[in-house]
Amino acid sequence: PAKFRQKLLREIQTWHPDVAGGAALETTIRVPCELAPRYKLLCFVGGHLSMTKYLPPGEVPLSPWVVYYGYSDFFAGQFAGQFFEEMGCKKVALLAGDYDWGYSNGIGLKYYWETHGQPFEIYPVIYVPLDKTDYSTEIQLIKQEKPDAIFIPYTGAGWMSAATQLKDAGAAPRIILYGTTYSNMGGAKVTGAYGAEGIYTLADHDPTTDAWREYVRRWKEAYGAQSYPDTYSNNYYQLIYWIKALFERVYRENPEAARAKDPEVILEYTHEVSYQNVCISPMGPMGPDGENLGAKGAVIQFLPGASDLDPTFPLHPVLVRTFLTPELTSREVLDIIAGYEKLEPGVEYPAAGG
Repeated sequence: PAKFRQKLLREIQTWHPDVAGGAALETTIRVPCELAPRYKLLCFVGGHLSMTKYLPPGEVPLSPWVVYYGYSDFFAGQFAGQFFEEMGCKKVALLAGDYDWGYSNGIGLKYYWETHGQPFEIYPVIYVPLDKTDYSTEIQLIKQEKPDAIFIPYTGAGWMSAATQLKDAGAAPRIILYGTTYSNMGGAKVTGAYGAEGIYTLADHDPTTDAWREYVRRWKEAYGAQSYPDTYSNNYYQLIYWIKALFERVYRENPEAARAKDPEVILEYTHEVSYQNVCISPMGPMGPDGENLGAKGAVIQFLPGASDLDPTFPLHPVLVRTFLTPELTSREVLDIIAGYEKLEPGVEYPAAGG
């Protein structure tokens, strides 16, 4: 965070940018949340909003100057819970990174479980250090407990290989659901066909749309036939077009403010402008603290058989279902989770009647 702060300050003082953004890591998001309001600099993040850092002890300030494409991890956890219930799961494990993103996804899962009659058991709950790559000890516990589903939000360095490690150990549950960062077949190609076959992931796109197909075609033209979009690349792609649409709208309707590059006027238009191309949900209009209200989510599965989008890889993505997030602001989400206990390792969360 300290180096990021120094760099962003240098960029602001040297270039006086109108907007800033890119792959802002959740672990450093405090920096733009503090600096953007001070310099009236619109910052954008293509990833998803992690909520627990905005509560003590982190207490990162919410800001309308920092806008997100993705819905909160609290909603991602709820999607996971709903999906597990729909799939008839009886016992769900959680394998997550030992930091706020893992905690918030788990809180969402727990919230769904508590508010929907405890439809399945949750156990074991495992948080791993972000630099850990060998999950053999954790997988032994999973194998011992025999869950029929596992939710794997981002775990750090070993994340892409978690499914492979589960399969190698004979511990793979019937359902392996990765979190939003895995997202698309770019992640599956990193994991490899053996590890990725049959797994599910929360995603931000529909691989069957013409817009997605055109995006993959253009990506391959730029980066090579063996390449494939991964993680949040499509979110950033759409977000750039949203910024273009935002400034075009300002120039059309308020040319004087546009010529002056009035940041307050531009900020107000973020609450009005919407744009969609390659993502399953539009970007905008934004909520009062930069949240993409009412965003959609999806579940993708990787099945045998090459896609015509990537004939060299023996799996193809299938859209399983979509979800719609509640139109809750970030502050309303924080009101729900303030003081809410996360899923704890070693604690069993039984199904109703269990």
